[in-house]
Amino acid sequence: MAPTDLSTVEPPEACLAWVKSAHPRQVILDHPVTVNLTWWNDVLRERGLPGGPVVGRDSTGHRVDHGRTVITRGDIFALAAASSGSPTDTLALLWHTLAWGAGGKVRQILKRMDSVSRDRSVAALALRTAAQLSHRDPERAYDTLYPRGAPAIAHLGPAFFTKYLYFAGAGAPDHPSLILDSRVAAALVDIGWTSLHPETGWPAETYQRYCSLLARWAQEAGNVRPDLFERWLFDHSGNP
Repeated sequence: MAPTDLSTVEPPEACLAWVKSAHPRQVILDHPVTVNLTWWNDVLRERGLPGGPVVGRDSTGHRVDHGRTVITRGDIFALAAASSGSPTDTLALLWHTLAWGAGGKVRQILKRMDSVSRDRSVAALALRTAAQLSHRDPERAYDTLYPRGAPAIAHLGPAFFTKYLYFAGAGAPDHPSLILDSRVAAALVDIGWTSLHPETGWPAETYQRYCSLLARWAQEAGNVRPDLFERWLFDHSGNP
């Protein structure tokens, strides 16, 4: 199938209306996911992996590292903003990203942790390089973690590492690297990107086309945050 001409793909009217009225703090910065911190920190300690503990906030807003609590996008943005780029800080950003992305679905997490554990320095270097590239070149950032169409870190595929590329931007409204997973892809297929495969495994060029598409939509909507469109697409996907 020939690649879809994305200049003809536009957000639905309902999407545009929501994006223009949404408050970024409520729908982006405060977007919460419930995480079992006790499980996460136990398995990190068992493997002797740096970057822990994974922390969230309890109902009073205090930071905690145990029990079931929430991690928000804003929490991970703050972690990225404070990162020194060291291997420990790089892995801390990865663990928090994976915890937020997985929520209660942790079946593949142990495999990802074990992949990092096998060669921590190589994994941390790939992640740090990709994070640096995410600020200016989404395609190269993506390719760093998905060279030749295979994960640079085993079991860490596009649906999760694009979350890492996104959070590496520390919440900057114009950060060009965005989350692309199967739910977002399925929503895009439904509104006209018919050549996009709804499952993960996209080439780096496709990721760049996606990021550029949402950047165009954001500009045309009045220079809103492009991740508002990602949030709407995720919430309005036919994929469960």
